[in-house]
Amino acid sequence: MGDYLNLVFSGANAISSGLLLFIFLYWIIVILGLVGTDFLDIDIEVDTDVDMDADVEGSSEVGISWLNKALVFFNLGRVPLMIWLSFLTIPLWILTMVLNHSLGFTSFLPGLLTFVPSLIACLFLAKFFTWPLVKVFDKLNEETKEKDVLGRTGKVILSATHSSKGQAEINYNGTFLSFYILTEEGVEVSKGSEVMFIKPLDGSTFIVEPHLQIT
Repeated sequence: MGDYLNLVFSGANAISSGLLLFIFLYWIIVILGLVGTDFLDIDIEVDTDVDMDADVEGSSEVGISWLNKALVFFNLGRVPLMIWLSFLTIPLWILTMVLNHSLGFTSFLPGLLTFVPSLIACLFLAKFFTWPLVKVFDKLNEETKEKDVLGRTGKVILSATHSSKGQAEINYNGTFLSFYILTEEGVEVSKGSEVMFIKPLDGSTFIVEPHLQIT
């Protein structure tokens, strides 16, 4: 038992054991009800339709776009941070423990030789383990966004009628989002006019009315 504890808290396993202890304490605190599950969660905004274009904004824009694509690829931002980190940390701790024990590493610097490749491997494991949760949280986010959009006003960017679908743009918490729109029968909204979102048809299409008509 003493040898096992020495291995767990050795310098070689310091980072992975520290992460595991942090995750363990976090979930204990959540279970006890001292904090909510959103405590320490960072709201990471990702755009699954981001388009990398080096000629538009230069190298800095490419760097941001590349990072965005990496976050989306590993499901970070599509699954709450602490849940995602839990799926990363547990296999990371197990893998580094096994490797360091097999190689006889006990100090910090040799442990980095196993930690870095283990981290890369566990990023892919976290992607695999969290994939079933992505659709669940995407659906929840869609429903939340749908409720938030109702009652907001936006600007028409493509004219719409009852039978012809258009588009309108709203400022959603600092980000401009576009949605497909239709109107009630006999109503037409033109480009540049203000409309209010009054009823959802699906996650991306809403019934709207001219804003001045209901103010």
